[in-house]
Amino acid sequence: MNRYLRTVTALAACALLLGSCSTAGLRRTLTRTESDTYTHIRRDTTQTIEFTNAPGERGVIYPSDRTVKTERTIQQYDSTAERHFPNFIRFGVFESAGLLATGPSDRAVGGGIFGIFTDPNESFGNNITPKSALFTGSMYRFGTVELPLYWFDDAPTWSVGTSVAEIFQWEASNDRAIVGALPLYFRKRLYVREEIPYFCITGAVGFGFLPSQYLNLSASFDAGSLGGINVRTYGGVLIGRSIEQRSVVQPYLGFGVSLLDFLNHPRELRHQWKDHEHSSWDVGLLRLTPFLLLSGGDTAARGQSIGMQLQVMPATVGFPVGDHRICVGVDLWNFVFAFRQQQQANPGIGFGYGVLPLRVGYWMPIADGALAIEPYAMYSYFPHSMWQVAARLHLNAVEWLPVGVTLGYISSAGFTISRGTIGEVVGRNILAFNVAYLGITIGIAEELFRPSQLRYYRTEQ
Repeated sequence: MNRYLRTVTALAACALLLGSCSTAGLRRTLTRTESDTYTHIRRDTTQTIEFTNAPGERGVIYPSDRTVKTERTIQQYDSTAERHFPNFIRFGVFESAGLLATGPSDRAVGGGIFGIFTDPNESFGNNITPKSALFTGSMYRFGTVELPLYWFDDAPTWSVGTSVAEIFQWEASNDRAIVGALPLYFRKRLYVREEIPYFCITGAVGFGFLPSQYLNLSASFDAGSLGGINVRTYGGVLIGRSIEQRSVVQPYLGFGVSLLDFLNHPRELRHQWKDHEHSSWDVGLLRLTPFLLLSGGDTAARGQSIGMQLQVMPATVGFPVGDHRICVGVDLWNFVFAFRQQQQANPGIGFGYGVLPLRVGYWMPIADGALAIEPYAMYSYFPHSMWQVAARLHLNAVEWLPVGVTLGYISSAGFTISRGTIGEVVGRNILAFNVAYLGITIGIAEELFRPSQLRYYRTEQ
């Protein structure tokens, strides 16, 4: 990517991070609030009867005087009942795709099937080396929001929306790259399956204005959303001017994935948030685990080795078998820093990362889901082999900020790089490692769900 792509990507990341840090602001944007005001009138009548005895001592009982006092009161007050509904058709944080035949086969970007399986030498970097690959191009979107658009006799399946940024990289060159900030999109969905997970065909017309000017006509077949996870096939044609002001007419086909990307069927806009049915045990933006190595650190180190694991956009989905506590999950990226070895003949760093690593585990809720224990195994297959077995205690301590304790073991095969951002940040000698650890987990913009919130348990009631 050149400076234009880096700038747009950085702005998108900052906007998403700042938006996610403000829970109240994000909810106001994505929530429709309806309120009814009721006037209550309470009427009451009180009677007081007073008997006055005759004075003196008398042998004959005389009738007593009686006074009756009647008081009538009226109390009037107002009360307001609020109902909170989702206000969006779609809200997504990240979407990417690998594109087929968008340039010469020997000038491919090399992002793989979903556009994010990049060479470790180029990961998170600025320069793309031309290479031979099937998926020659990539597409990325950040911060997508779609609102209902009632056209054609209030047809509920139209939407209008935008993204913070979208990027079309056709080949390993920026000459024809298309970058859009806040493009305008109109979409129409035809649902093939109207139960979760939804299957739908989506037609779209998009207009980009800055820094590239373009028209994007596209269609996709979408499957999702489960825990914010979606997969898509794309087809379309883009007509416009690139960031280098070159004319571009580019048809494309591709396969994509998106995380933290939530789709509402139009009928769900009429269901209050408290009545929504979920499919995932937890979903979040970031999960940070600083840990203490119990074994497998740098043997030459004088003190205890401290490491860290960072999971980006983790999602854990309940699997619809048995009691639904078997769970599967995925992260967008998983980073592990184990230790730095400096006093050996070949110093290096125990470091690993995985793209879309897969997890399988078992979710055991405690105290109606306020606590949960999750033993799990995770396998990262790209860009190198790394696997992990662990058990985590989740505590829903603060809204959107859960904490936990993790005990686990991580094994990484290590890898070598010759250049690029990873080499500049952590070094080029990436060591293999096998470490046991004990860590404290902190979720950022992460939500844990109780069994009563999952659609599986509601169906059984």
